[in-house]
Amino acid sequence: MGKTERKERKEREKYMLTNGGLLLEKRISYFDGKYSNPIRSFSADELQKATDNYNHENRIFGYTSHFRWYKGCFEGRLIFVKKYMDSFIPTHSRSFLADLEMFANEILVAAQLSEHKSSLKLLGCCLETQIPTLVFEFPMNGNLQDQSNPTCLSWKSRLKIASEIASVITYLHTALPRPIIHRDIHPGHFYLDQDLCAKLSDFIYSMALPEGKTQVENEVACGTLGYLGPEFELFLSITNDFKDDQKEDYPMAPIQSYVRNHGINGIVDPKILAEGGGVYHHHQFQAVFQLGLKCCRMNQEERPIILDVAKQLRRIQRYVSSLLS
Repeated sequence: MGKTERKERKEREKYMLTNGGLLLEKRISYFDGKYSNPIRSFSADELQKATDNYNHENRIFGYTSHFRWYKGCFEGRLIFVKKYMDSFIPTHSRSFLADLEMFANEILVAAQLSEHKSSLKLLGCCLETQIPTLVFEFPMNGNLQDQSNPTCLSWKSRLKIASEIASVITYLHTALPRPIIHRDIHPGHFYLDQDLCAKLSDFIYSMALPEGKTQVENEVACGTLGYLGPEFELFLSITNDFKDDQKEDYPMAPIQSYVRNHGINGIVDPKILAEGGGVYHHHQFQAVFQLGLKCCRMNQEERPIILDVAKQLRRIQRYVSSLLS
């Protein structure tokens, strides 16, 4: 073994010890020792081989400054590899060790949610890299945000996806030993399988609520502009915490005014209108729109909790299914 290979091996061992220790610590604090889902350990060599050494031709679904998604094949199965850039250190971090805790969060939450049908299944991870590399099931129909021209998504499919999204968020908030808040819900963090079922992913900013707490108390606004609560959008606009080119008008107020003056059909995708459905679809558009308005009220105490949103969407979905079956 040459000098370079020995150095690389020592680095991988160091990363394995550091990342593995953080995973154990977070496992205990997040799940009160009740965590039972196994996490498969992939070697760095296995993932390099699976992705053809992270060949750019295997890079899919665009990319961000923080990570890349790669398509790979391991033991005859398609895999979805999330590889973080070594240069990714969040601007609000105190130390690199604190940053690594965020990646440990993502691994553990993704693993715990893998049992839920609306979560992207985590197959395992590689701890031999400076920032852990995650391996997921492969989403055959890509990213929900990339469905900007969703010719395959009927009204029935879209309503089903909305219901699945609400369901998995409800699971995060209510079904685990400690409620977990995702803190960055938007279409880019949902993927579609072969049956167009929505799968939640990207838990890097998620956090478990402290004992006895019912909401996040954090001085730093976390999330994606345009998908934050309206009170945060207003605050960030006033304090100019986001650059001008990042700002977008909060959409609900002008949309509500438009619907009041022109009717609901003016904001509905023409592809959905072309499906027909008549008065039945019209009632469903109204119901979903009104539910959306409630979720965007400025006073958070007046907004419905996600459990109630999930129940309402299921009621609407069942009604539509009975009409279209």
